[in-house]
Amino acid sequence: NIEYDLTTASRGNRNDYLTESMKVLLGVENVAFVNNNASSLYLSLLCLAKKHSKDTVIVSRGEIIEIGGSYRLPDIISETGMNLIEVGTTNKTRLSDYEGALREYPNSVLLKVHRSNFSISGFTEEVGIAELADLKNKYETLLIHDLGSGLVIENSFLSKHSLSIFEQEPRVQQSIKDGVDIVMFSGDKLFGSIQSGIIAGKNELINSIKNFSIFRTYRCSDIVLYELQKTTELYIQKNEEDIPFWNLLKKTYSELESRFEKITEDSNIKHKIINGKSLIGGGTLPNITLSSPVMVLDVDKSEKVLMKLISNEYPIIPRVVDGKINIDLRSVFENQDDEIAKFLNSL
Repeated sequence: NIEYDLTTASRGNRNDYLTESMKVLLGVENVAFVNNNASSLYLSLLCLAKKHSKDTVIVSRGEIIEIGGSYRLPDIISETGMNLIEVGTTNKTRLSDYEGALREYPNSVLLKVHRSNFSISGFTEEVGIAELADLKNKYETLLIHDLGSGLVIENSFLSKHSLSIFEQEPRVQQSIKDGVDIVMFSGDKLFGSIQSGIIAGKNELINSIKNFSIFRTYRCSDIVLYELQKTTELYIQKNEEDIPFWNLLKKTYSELESRFEKITEDSNIKHKIINGKSLIGGGTLPNITLSSPVMVLDVDKSEKVLMKLISNEYPIIPRVVDGKINIDLRSVFENQDDEIAKFLNSL
């Protein structure tokens, strides 16, 4: 990306090509890119406070989240100078709760937050995006959706590869269709690219964020934009299986079993293959696991073998469960299998 506009033979904007591609993928008016999704929310709220005279954020009490790295939603909102109004209860929030707050705080915005790293089940109730969009239109305010993880892949891919369990995740495109003004999500996690924050929504609001005085301090580097562009193109071209994240997830149980057979064919190390569960990491999906064969090493000194694994020329990071070393190929690319085989043969 050399920031050159081929149509005008002059300097261009580094974001233009990716912006147009992302607009096609998401079906949205405009998109902005920042260094992570925490920045997406902070920058969006700060811009609404400073440039659009908004002073209050209304959030369901059950969506007052904390994620890794000391990110707490109340603290982020406080730093923008806006007031936080919690509505409903931890397990039940109704449309009337939001409406009551909107009447009391006319300069407020509605914020819907996806609980991507924990879940609430049982006696629960929450308000969907479409209902909130109707409500914000009634009161002529704005609706922001912080998706966190951000699923964009189509159901046809998920069904084809027995990954329909992911369909329970909210989809970025659906949020836009349902009427949000701004939706934000991570460029890594379920999108499967590089750490970044993607802010999509109404043209006027996104341009306002892009032209905000401090936007430059959060913008992405050329390398990040390049990686996002590559991933976006794979989605548009329906080549999702070439995205490393989805390539790992689509592997079948039998495929992984066959790889274990090749890895261990020249090794005398004692082990067993068990039916294990692979947890999707990164605080992305708290309730979703995939069935995977897992190799459990039968060694006398697990701690010693663990240190050898992680200090290997090509470090191998296993799981340790009940003091036993577990190797799960769900998180290993096939071209890395030889390194595992080489290590096992050395024991």
